[in-house]
Amino acid sequence: MKKLNFTLFILFLIAILSVPLSPQSANTKHNKHFKTIQITFSVNAELQRLAGQFNPATDSVSVRGTFNDWQNTWMHPTLDNPDVFAATVAVDAALGDTISFKFFITPINWEYDYDYPQLNRFILITQEYYDSGFVEYSTVFNNWYRPLANDCNVLFICNTNGAKIKGMPDGTAFKTLHLFGNNTPLKWPESGWPNSDSSLGIQMYDDGTHGDKLAKDNIFSAQITFQKYSSAIIQYKYSANWGLPENGGSNNNEESEMNRILYVLNGVSNDALEDTFGITRSKYLTNVDSYEIPLPASYNLEQNYPNPFNPETKISWQIAVGSFVTLKVYDVLGNEVATLVNEEQPAGTYQVSFNQQQLASGIYFYQLRAGDFVQTKKMILLR
Repeated sequence: MKKLNFTLFILFLIAILSVPLSPQSANTKHNKHFKTIQITFSVNAELQRLAGQFNPATDSVSVRGTFNDWQNTWMHPTLDNPDVFAATVAVDAALGDTISFKFFITPINWEYDYDYPQLNRFILITQEYYDSGFVEYSTVFNNWYRPLANDCNVLFICNTNGAKIKGMPDGTAFKTLHLFGNNTPLKWPESGWPNSDSSLGIQMYDDGTHGDKLAKDNIFSAQITFQKYSSAIIQYKYSANWGLPENGGSNNNEESEMNRILYVLNGVSNDALEDTFGITRSKYLTNVDSYEIPLPASYNLEQNYPNPFNPETKISWQIAVGSFVTLKVYDVLGNEVATLVNEEQPAGTYQVSFNQQQLASGIYFYQLRAGDFVQTKKMILLR
């Protein structure tokens, strides 16, 4: 009898373990409740067109992100403004999720985004978005994009005295120096910086010409003009001994892997920039000639600085038209933790400090709303 009861008990356990999970248990994904949210992306490419970097007749615009496995979702010009491209996608998301993405212009032009440490745009699914089931994201192509209000002539000067070429012994001579970047006439080489792409770089001189003050002093120079409407934030990098045995085995041979960033302030038309090879720092051009500084031509929310931060950081933004502005901070679950701005503001550039001693370390998001413009960025608090 005992043996029979034990056998029946084992059969009972097998039957229980064989019962499949309920559909609700299989789909909740760690108790997160997903729903379909319609996201409308719109991006203004007018400045790229004016700068000669986008031809609507031959080029296309798409949005790529986690929602489409970073493949193309093609965008189409709107009826009221042919420079604005839009697309609506259905995304399954839960409260507190972030949708990362970037815009793309064919054939090979990712927009440049200066967020740190994350290089993609984000949409945070807040309670408002989750409840309504709709998100409208409107911006200009290139995050942090600020157009030059005029042609800007820049004298690039790079000092190689005492500098080291990555992969080469100390004291290796600098025979040539080239300059690469993202803003026309600067160009980036293909991945791996192959020798065949030498023509994409701008040659720098140490012979007393092209703005070079003294020949053979190991200080190289090149004069470059950036056209009106091109970006006022310029990524660039130097390359030593391109294609030569003394290049250390790679043409991408500054010690730092990070790109340099040049910020051109409004109204600058002529200035000089002094760098040291291998030392990467952000630089500002501030030599404003006789020139009236214009109001912002577009809306923009900048990345907070510093980031990560403890305990205080600064957030800057610009609005092209006077409107009611809100700037709010959310945690990763979409809960509002602070309201930094809630007022009517005229067109202009603004900055506010954020210092919340009571908040715990972690990831936070700050969102700017100005009229129809909405943009969200990510920041990190480290205690």
